[in-house]
Amino acid sequence: MSDNVNRESRSTVHMIALLIMAIFLSMGGRVIFSPLMPYLQEEIDITLTMAGTLFLFVSVSFSLGLLLAGFVSFWIGHGRTIVSALAMVSSGLLICASAHSVMMLSFGMIWIGTGAGIYPPSGFAMINNKISVEKRSSAYAFHELGPNLALLVAPFFVLAAAPVLGWRGVVVLTSGLTGIGALAFYIWGAADSGFGARPNLSIVGRILRMRDAQMAMLLFSAALGGWQGVYAILPAYLVDNNLGSAEYVNSLLTASRATSVVMLLFTGMIIARLGRRKTIVVSLLFTSVLTGMLGVVEGRLLAAVMVIQPALVSVMLPAMLSSLAGVGEEQYQNITSALIITIGMSVGTGVVPVLLGMFGDYGLGWLGFVALSVYILTAVIALILTPTFGRD
Repeated sequence: MSDNVNRESRSTVHMIALLIMAIFLSMGGRVIFSPLMPYLQEEIDITLTMAGTLFLFVSVSFSLGLLLAGFVSFWIGHGRTIVSALAMVSSGLLICASAHSVMMLSFGMIWIGTGAGIYPPSGFAMINNKISVEKRSSAYAFHELGPNLALLVAPFFVLAAAPVLGWRGVVVLTSGLTGIGALAFYIWGAADSGFGARPNLSIVGRILRMRDAQMAMLLFSAALGGWQGVYAILPAYLVDNNLGSAEYVNSLLTASRATSVVMLLFTGMIIARLGRRKTIVVSLLFTSVLTGMLGVVEGRLLAAVMVIQPALVSVMLPAMLSSLAGVGEEQYQNITSALIITIGMSVGTGVVPVLLGMFGDYGLGWLGFVALSVYILTAVIALILTPTFGRD
């Protein structure tokens, strides 16, 4: 009996480790362009609005990938879907590395976004199918190490490698590592991963009418806007406004993601103590205040705010992802997750960077961060008025 339990425990740890690697590489392929953007601006004529639009392309194509993910996982299973996602990200990075125009760069980033978008429904389905409800928040906390480490490593990687390899060399190296990751997942993670449910319009319509699903979309868009949306545009914005060199800004980005990773270590304890709803409320309130401060403070205080602003988002996301398991019918969980994350990503990591870039180009960057702060606060109020979402 104990041998079976130990075998099952090792299998679970093995699965989580592979999923952390997959989401790390998938996220890394998308976020590497944020710390690289000041270097791209030197070689390719890119304004802040264009930079935001490039991230919008990634977000919209990510959403397309999410919508396609149900069909892909229905045909080839969750494991092979993740392998396909990593392969697409790897090839998209190669396209970007060879780009000499914004159009070519856009095509590569669209391909990266589509591949990255195929991952989440299958990754979340594997966790939900293999791990009990009691341990699911902790599993998601470990899973979130992947994207947080990607956000931490990306600016540090650029700081170390860009002076030697140039931005194109950094992108090619990232592509190679992602390709190796795809092969590793194919060998060790694709078997016995299950199959997804095929989407249909009646299911999608039913999900869109659910109050809890609408709440989840708002929360995800607010959280991702304060996390990835800010991360995407901040280096280009600060360098463009002479608030720091690319190297200085990327060092601050690295420090800021280090705080997120450290907070993840305490996530299970925090959620167990506060519960999912209170964790989400406290985290969003903290993020709202610090996001607004990004637009109105300067100097050392700005550096301090940059470092701590994303800290609690990393705690909040496992609570939110765990809450998704209670939205809608269990057999359509991959479709529900895909739809919710599609809307959240489109707004949080797509629309938000574009708007922040537009505000920046018109000399109103501070107003963009304050407006985002108000939007995050609105999500908090909506959650308080929706008592059914995230109940423990």
